[in-house]
Parts: sequence; C-alpha cells; structure tokens
Amino acid sequence: MSIEEIKQFMNENLLTKKEAMEITGQSLTAFDQAVATGRLKPFFEKAEGRSTVRLYLKSDVERYNKERIEHLKKFGRK
Repeated sequence: MSIEEIKQFMNENLLTKKEAMEITGQSLTAFDQAVATGRLKPFFEKAEGRSTVRLYLKSDVERYNKERIEHLKKFGRK
C-alpha cells in the first residue's frame, strides 16, 4: 500500500472526535462517556504528554449511532 493509498483510506474512513460527534449529534460529555464505557472505541490512539490524539473508524461511529438511536427509540431518554 502506497503513502497516497494510506492517506486516501484515512481521509475516507477515519474521523476526528469533532467529526464523530457531528454524526452522533451528542454533547461532548455524552460522547466522552460512550468512549469511557467502551461503547465506542478509538481506531487509533496516541498519547503525548498531556494530549491524546484519537481517531475513530467511520463505520464504527455509524454503527454506534445506529445502536444508540435504536436504544433511545426503545427505552426513551433518561
């Protein structure tokens, strides 16, 4: 796989936290809770000092959001 193919894959399939939150429509707190509880896992994570870079696989975010919406329809908001 060439560097260009890797970049293309990343552009098409990886999301930042902000982009993932736009798909789920969640607040920062709700999104962070989903990650903390393991309902949504970063595809890539690299910690450096006090900052951590996390990238999410688009298909994982879309799957999580579908499950989240189905759960809300079934049980309502708490």
